[in-house]
Amino acid sequence: MIRRCGRCCKLFAPLTAECSTCRTWDLEWSPSSGLGSIVSWRLVHRSMSRPHAQVMPLTIAIVELDEGPWVYATIEGDVAPGSKLPVRVRFEPRPRVDRFPVFAICPATPDSDGGLRPAPQCRSASNAVQSAHRHEVEPRYDQWWVRTSLRECEFMEDTKALDAAAKALISFAIRWAPFGGATAGELLVTFGVTRRRFLHMMEEALDPRRTDSVQVRGVKRHLKDALTQAWQATPTAPPARMLDEAKH
Repeated sequence: MIRRCGRCCKLFAPLTAECSTCRTWDLEWSPSSGLGSIVSWRLVHRSMSRPHAQVMPLTIAIVELDEGPWVYATIEGDVAPGSKLPVRVRFEPRPRVDRFPVFAICPATPDSDGGLRPAPQCRSASNAVQSAHRHEVEPRYDQWWVRTSLRECEFMEDTKALDAAAKALISFAIRWAPFGGATAGELLVTFGVTRRRFLHMMEEALDPRRTDSVQVRGVKRHLKDALTQAWQATPTAPPARMLDEAKH
């Protein structure tokens, strides 16, 4: 089950509490096919059951559902580099520690040309439904997204893809993204620039370089798209306790 906005009918991930488009809390539950594709993945080593249990290799990923929303997930089975095979959610009676939904890679069968195609039971019932919802994919600008994006900034600084000044600028943009960006006054005090100039600086900092790896280029592209979308909204004043967090 995923969330659907009762006003604008936008679709969101299950943990979403507020519509990022019309800012309403009127979210309804809507059935999902459970089908999707892997956007990004990484192999980590974690405890699979309790905090001090044996550490095991685990594939965590971002999965784009056929309906549009992106969800954090655990992938069952090996993921081949560049794999474009679809995945399908799998029921587990006992949730793991991370509580991410578990997706299994759909088996593939040979087609008439000798290639591979997804097994029939793992294909979406209607390709038109997929294309209709692709444009509705929107990131969730919650605390989870903020923490994840800030870790991506650390990663890009460690790989020399961002210098200290660019990292400070992008980190500022990330912290203010849930509020539609900072106000003109805040930008003038912090950076001495207009909002328009700040957005230009942000885009320049996230432009790919020839020395960037494929992974860094992907991180920059997704972060640039998310921040551009977030900062297009009308800035809103965050709660006082969150204002200090955004500034620091």
